[in-house]
Amino acid sequence: MFTHQRIVEQQWSWAKKRGIEVDKDGYTRCLKDNLFIPLSPRTEEEFRSGRGDELGSEGVRGKIQALHSSSALVVNVFEYWRNRNVDFIAQACGASKGTTSLHFERTYPTPLGGIPPHLDVEFYNPLSRPLVIEAKFTEPYHRKTKRHIKDKYLNSSLWKGLPGCENLVRLILKEETVKTSFSFLDVPQLLKHFLGLTNKYGKRGFELLYLWYDYPSLEAEKHRQEIRQFEKSVSREVIFRNTTYQELFKRIREKRVANTDHINYLADRYFYNV
Repeated sequence: MFTHQRIVEQQWSWAKKRGIEVDKDGYTRCLKDNLFIPLSPRTEEEFRSGRGDELGSEGVRGKIQALHSSSALVVNVFEYWRNRNVDFIAQACGASKGTTSLHFERTYPTPLGGIPPHLDVEFYNPLSRPLVIEAKFTEPYHRKTKRHIKDKYLNSSLWKGLPGCENLVRLILKEETVKTSFSFLDVPQLLKHFLGLTNKYGKRGFELLYLWYDYPSLEAEKHRQEIRQFEKSVSREVIFRNTTYQELFKRIREKRVANTDHINYLADRYFYNV
């Protein structure tokens, strides 16, 4: 858990440098202290409609108030563009030209029903397939995170035309009681995303981008290797790509489209070594 601990420590250091009050668990006293700009009414509505309890409720702090929150990182990178040049940030993520809007906390139900997994960002383009993003901050490096899948997903009718995905389900179920092939990458979650997206758009009617936070460590390199292994298993069936937050930040900074305050905030807090 070296990488997880170091990222958390750096977030605490950033808050201390800025004079931001944080409780013993690393949560800011108020949401605005953890964000570059306040949530727009539309963004707040999208998070409220989700099932992740990111914004909390009366008397209960929201998960997004944590310094190490993946949702806070997503909002700090993408919310700035919502009412500006959304097509620019979409293209920086690999989307085709012509994106007109973004949506946070988008869900696509699977044929099995239940609570569908939440995708962090969706870019809508009326002329092309949607680009959806599953984003990670510290989660891959937190070894207590469970990476399992229920037996009900071992159903060939669910994975028609997706044999690589079905094989991964079988592998995960077989390995759950022993050392797994995927210790850092949450493959079950990605497979559920594929299931929901394919149910809506068909096998290659969407693009899924795995956006993750890199760190100079052996754990991060193992995570990268697992991504390559996963990509090799599913690349003939669905359009799956990955990039790091650091790579995305470089593209944003090089184009000089964002204002200096936004660039400096991201660099100081998350991308100090980029």
